[in-house]
Amino acid sequence: MASLFKSTTTYDPIFALLNGDTNEERNRLTEKWRDHKLEELNFVGIVGALLAGVLTSTGSWPTILPDGTSQPWTVRACWYCGIILALASVLVAAQQSIRLHRLSCHRQSNTNIRRLLSQRRPCRLTGSILPRKAQVYTWQMSVLFLTLSVMAMLAGIFILLWSSTGSVYRFQNWWNDEAKLAITFTIVTLAVGILFVFEQFTLYSWRGHDDSDPRRQERDERIGS
Repeated sequence: MASLFKSTTTYDPIFALLNGDTNEERNRLTEKWRDHKLEELNFVGIVGALLAGVLTSTGSWPTILPDGTSQPWTVRACWYCGIILALASVLVAAQQSIRLHRLSCHRQSNTNIRRLLSQRRPCRLTGSILPRKAQVYTWQMSVLFLTLSVMAMLAGIFILLWSSTGSVYRFQNWWNDEAKLAITFTIVTLAVGILFVFEQFTLYSWRGHDDSDPRRQERDERIGS
């Protein structure tokens, strides 16, 4: 989830393209950010559409509830909310892609993109041009909606499985195949969740040495020569 907030993957690239040393460098970084953002939005749009298709098919899933028992309203609410969130991720990704394409059609396309991303006035303390916080969060909206859609889908499955186990106060009637299925699903979900958090931590935490230090570059050049 670190990609949803101010971090090295969201704030810093925008700050860099707004404060390049030369106009050529700013244009190069702006074009690089635009191209990678378009690829990201395209990927999110495809995944969001696939997820929406999966959620709309939940009505045809085989039921695991006892005969004559209807699904809890919370299950249907989670899945319907997941559909809305998945469609929202697709719509936001499409809107942002169209916006970038239309900005790129102008003669001063790179300047217009930087005007969209930057605050009106430079920072009083440093003189740097800062990204607008609203823009930093706006360009992560499609990923946010997609993540919430997945969480809504999992929540619906979790509620459905545990509601099929029956009353927990009658243990002799509770330990059945449905209860075993619910426990297995819960264990696997927790294991995947722990691994997902670990993966996010390793992706968005810096441990290596910064090789962009000018002094180190000069030393490497001397060694190479």
